[in-house]
Amino acid sequence: MSVITSTWVDRDGLLRSPLLERYGVLAGFTTRAQGSLAGSVFALEEQEQNRRALARGLGFDAVARVRQVHGNTVVRLDRALEPWPEADAMWTDRAGVLLGVAAADCVPILLVDPASGRIGAAHAGWQGTRLRVAQALVRALVGAGSRASGIVASIGPSIGPCCYTIDDARADLVRASGQGANLHERSDGGTTIDLWSANVAQLRDLGIESIEVSRICTLSGGHDLWSYRGRDSEGRYGTQLGFIGRLG
Repeated sequence: MSVITSTWVDRDGLLRSPLLERYGVLAGFTTRAQGSLAGSVFALEEQEQNRRALARGLGFDAVARVRQVHGNTVVRLDRALEPWPEADAMWTDRAGVLLGVAAADCVPILLVDPASGRIGAAHAGWQGTRLRVAQALVRALVGAGSRASGIVASIGPSIGPCCYTIDDARADLVRASGQGANLHERSDGGTTIDLWSANVAQLRDLGIESIEVSRICTLSGGHDLWSYRGRDSEGRYGTQLGFIGRLG
């Protein structure tokens, strides 16, 4: 198995996954250069315009989205739907569909099966990670005919173990899910969670052999990114999209 740290490439204000783009897909993460693209305190109309601009700039008609609820439901999307279905992961085998998951500290997990052309995207915060949404997405692809060992995965920018402190109640829930190894006690008594290693472990447990981890922290990673925990004095923050799509 191969777990690699890749320096995601900043191209036209977008962070791009070098591993996934080897397989003929467009995959990456937006930055502040595209404005806010999902549910924050910014105007919904503005965010819709930003999503349309992103899709057009990448060669797609629209961004296919879901209404994220910090769960582990997976849906198949063959086109952008209105209203958005409630889920935290989606997949498609159709060219011309751009999948997008919102993240302002949560982990965007992007998958491609080069053999079949299936692609997927998941949104995993501490709750989605506890509920193993990444594994739910892999199982959906395998159920559609993919081999787990042939799936290639990338874990995009999110809040890192350097900065993500959780309270005791959440830490207890993570331990109860069997993922306590990803919790670390700080010298001041707080507890941090490593969402990157947790999701890598989930993917590896299901047989994913090629996993890329960007290791870019949305709060302290030095890129021009929105962070929920880094919101301004007025409480304003934006939201990025992790995206993956295959042009027709």
